[in-house]
Amino acid sequence: MGGGISIWLAGVVAGAILTPTETAVLWGLHHPYWLVAIAISLIILLQLGISLVGQLLRRLLKWLGRSPFSLGRWLLTKTTAGESAQEQHVATILQRLNSLQEEQAILLAELKKQLPNKEEF
Repeated sequence: MGGGISIWLAGVVAGAILTPTETAVLWGLHHPYWLVAIAISLIILLQLGISLVGQLLRRLLKWLGRSPFSLGRWLLTKTTAGESAQEQHVATILQRLNSLQEEQAILLAELKKQLPNKEEF
């Protein structure tokens, strides 16, 4: 019995003294198949992460390269659309003024007919 307690006490002391890294290394040495599977999984995940970062960086750089042209095209369409709307509004106002001028001329002609003896307006 004394031997069993000393082995148990040695295990407790060894567990208390070992760092987490040493414990992981010892576990890996005792479970080599799991260690290989975990190592392969970590390599695959690392490769996926690096490719994801690379693809994200490539898309970001492509977007930054295109953004000045997109901004210029957007500004050009906004200014031309604004001028077009403004020109259309001016044309509408001029058309209304012309119709009002024609109506005024018609009304003046009728007034002249109604008052032939009065002096001209």
